[in-house]
Amino acid sequence: MIKPYTAVGLVPTVRGIRRRADIAVNLEHIAHMVKAAAWLSSLDLPVRLIALPEGALQGFNDEILDLDHAEFARECAIDIPGPETAALGAIAREYDTFVIAQAKARHPDWKGRFLTWDLFLIPRARSSSSTTSYRRSFRLSIRCVRTTSLTGGRRSTA
Repeated sequence: MIKPYTAVGLVPTVRGIRRRADIAVNLEHIAHMVKAAAWLSSLDLPVRLIALPEGALQGFNDEILDLDHAEFARECAIDIPGPETAALGAIAREYDTFVIAQAKARHPDWKGRFLTWDLFLIPRARSSSSTTSYRRSFRLSIRCVRTTSLTGGRRSTA
């Protein structure tokens, strides 16, 4: 049986980005919010799930400013795995909690394009491994969903 836990949905202040390096500002803000939420929300039950809203990492500048898709993919979309998923994984490990996030990321098979990915970060705080396991998925259509699991530097399709 799963022990009772607290789930926290964060609503961060998001800064729209113009280049990938700008994501660091949003990640720093998210880290501060998680620290506060983990402390304030764990008075009765431990926080074991943190949900970040769509746009928490990159904002919506590509849509608001009607940016060129290929330019946004090149300048702003993340890679999975990458520094951004590593930062979210560090949060998951530090607070021993699952993190759900979303990001606009490149796909290795589709150059010059990005997709909206759902990220499910799984803490491995009790493991000897220093990596965080996570799953990523994107929807191509209602009927076709591809999920890839990345753990320990190896890539396998689940």
